[in-house]
Amino acid sequence: MLSNYKVFIKGMVCDRCILTIRDVFRELDIPVVNISLGEVTTVSALSAPDVDTLSRELAALGFTLLEDRKTKLVRDIKMLVEQVYSGDYDFPDHFRFSDVVVRTLNRDYDTVSSIFSAAEATTLERYIMEYRIEKAKELLVYTDETLAGMAYRLGFSSAAHLSRQFKATTGLNTSWFKEIRKTKLSLSHNEDPLP
Repeated sequence: MLSNYKVFIKGMVCDRCILTIRDVFRELDIPVVNISLGEVTTVSALSAPDVDTLSRELAALGFTLLEDRKTKLVRDIKMLVEQVYSGDYDFPDHFRFSDVVVRTLNRDYDTVSSIFSAAEATTLERYIMEYRIEKAKELLVYTDETLAGMAYRLGFSSAAHLSRQFKATTGLNTSWFKEIRKTKLSLSHNEDPLP
């Protein structure tokens, strides 16, 4: 079940502002339950890209998107996960994501983790694992990278560790995604160029 989510906007002072804001949400294809002065209730929480786009669109019209501290913290955590597990991070020996959180966000990891879990209805650890597995899927389908190379890039201790987590998360073996790559490559080689 989806839960409603409130977005607070500074600068809404009249009915015309409500109509303008309604148009912005409609153009961005963000479902709205209710709009009143200074507040928009959406069907569900906004993604980080939606927040960024909405903020830019509102600023262009003279409005300011206000985020509460918890919402901003969750968005910062997701951006940090993306930075660390995008495949380009240089993992030091004995790496712990909790240390990066403390150093980068200047917050206690347990507090950050509990705020994230309450806001996202999943644990931070599960979110990180699912993010890493999605990156592994991309690498399996779109690159020739070895499992060992992927494991290193995504912070797994070994190819076997990556394989176990992959199977546990997706229910599929990594070889299934490698077959998708082979099929895609054979199809692209068999296509005749247009005259």
